Parts: sequence; structure tokens; C-alpha cells
Amino acid sequence: MGFELWVSKWILEDAPAAPLPSKFVKHLKQPNKRQFALDSLIELKKSVTGAAGDKVVALYLELGFKEDSLKKLNSVIWHRKVKGINELSVMQQEDMNARIFKLTNNRNIYIRREAQSAMFNFYGFKGLRFLNVLTQSISDWQQLNLIEQLRPLDPEPIPGLSGWLHSDNDTVVIFALRLAEIYQCFEVHEDVVCCLTHANEAVRGQAAKTLKEIADDSTAAILCKQYASETVRNQIVLLNSLAVIAGDAQQAFLIKELDNENAFLKLGAARVIATCCSNGWAILEAKALEQPLPFRKIYNHLRFELKK
Repeated sequence: MGFELWVSKWILEDAPAAPLPSKFVKHLKQPNKRQFALDSLIELKKSVTGAAGDKVVALYLELGFKEDSLKKLNSVIWHRKVKGINELSVMQQEDMNARIFKLTNNRNIYIRREAQSAMFNFYGFKGLRFLNVLTQSISDWQQLNLIEQLRPLDPEPIPGLSGWLHSDNDTVVIFALRLAEIYQCFEVHEDVVCCLTHANEAVRGQAAKTLKEIADDSTAAILCKQYASETVRNQIVLLNSLAVIAGDAQQAFLIKELDNENAFLKLGAARVIATCCSNGWAILEAKALEQPLPFRKIYNHLRFELKK
């Protein structure tokens, strides 16, 4: 029986810890076979929880594999350090959190990614506290990775969110905005509004997307006010958000935008009118009669798109 089969059988049995068969003890003295056994435990731990997971961790410690992981953590070779972080994280060795926390801002992108994921794995939402001190950028890929790790958890207040929205690190601000959007954090509405005047175009665009999800009675007017000073890319984003939260109060602004020279903005404004104004279709039909090109095509396109 191989090591993997023995461990699986032992985990499934409702029995106290059994001594490791002597044939495995001999093999574990060989570096390659020892790493194979450790990798097997890591993969098993990822697939089990509760008492079974606790037994895997206990065996990991009993066989001295934690010392192996620590040697990797202390390595100057980046991929070995990443491997060590991962092993300690999967095996929930929270006593290593201070060491790993220091690596969340490491210059090596792979080391800091793994360390950031480990902090989350230890503490969930509270593990995101590394954002308080992060000076390195957090890539879109890592942001998506962390968000995917968060999704299975029950939503809870996110400590530090307001502060992250005012961070000097633009990528931290964008990530915080995404969290506020996904978890509809209405309490940071004013902080998000402040991000609309941020120097970074990407921050302003994400702020507009986030406000769509945490809007109050003032939000549509705020987005309309921001519109004139924005880039075309962000004006499209603003119109997309207004398509969800605008109302008759924004009608005059939107009708004016029908005369915008940019075809995408013209269509975007027409879409908001059709979607959000009580007499929106009548406005567009009148515009199509007054100026068939291009408004007849816009009108017909929106009828098909919105199935109205």
C-alpha cells in the first residue's frame, strides 16, 4: 500500500493516530520521497475539513514536515520561499503569521502574492490588514484571486475599508472599491464619492461602477456632475451606472447628451433615457422623427436590445 492510500484510509477511519508503517519511515529519509509525501498531505488537506483536516495537520507536525516548510520559508530562492509559505498556509500554521505578514509587501510579486493569500487563508476578511501597509502594487490578477477566495465566506463588515479608499497606493484604492461594490458597503458611500475626483483614471472609473451598487438619492446627480470633466472611457462607465440608478431628474442632462458628437456616448445617453425616464421611449421616438439619422437606427437598436 502506498503512502497516499495509507493516509487516506487512516483519515477515513474513526480511530486514534496509528504509527507510521516502518517502510514509510525509511522512505521519508530520502529527500525526493519525503517531499512527495509532504505534497500528498498538502493536496489532501485542501480537500478535507473538520476532524479529517485536523488529522492531516497532526500528521504533518508529527512527521516533522513543518521544519521542512520552515527551511523553504527561510530560503533565498524565491520559488522555494513561495512553496514554504503555501505549505504553512494550507496547514494553518498561524504561529507563522508574523513572519509571513512581513512578506506581503515583498518586492518579488510571487512571494507577496502567496503571502497575501496566506494571510487571507489564516484570517479571512481580517487577513486583508496587509493593505494598511502595502506599498507594492496589487495586480488585477491578484485582486481577482483574493476576491475569489473571499466569495465562499459569509459577508461581514470589512475593517479598514474606509482607510483603504484613501490609500496612497492606487491599486489598494481600486481593490477597496471592488470590495465595496461586491459587498455593497453603503457605509463608505461618501468615501467612494471622493474617489471620483482621484488623479488616477482607473480609480475614478471603478468608483463610478461601485456607486451604482451603493447608490442613494444623491448619487445620480453626483455622477452627472462628474461627467463633463471625465475621459470618454469613464463617461461610458458613468452612463452605464446611470442606466441603473438615474431617473426623471436626470432627463435634461441626458437629452443634452443626445447631441454629443461621440456615437458611443450618444447611444449610451439614449439607453439611459429609454431605461430610466418615465417617458423615455416617447423622447427617443420624437428625436427619431426630428433627426432620422442617426436616431431612427438608435431607436430601433434599443427596441431590439431592451426588448421593448
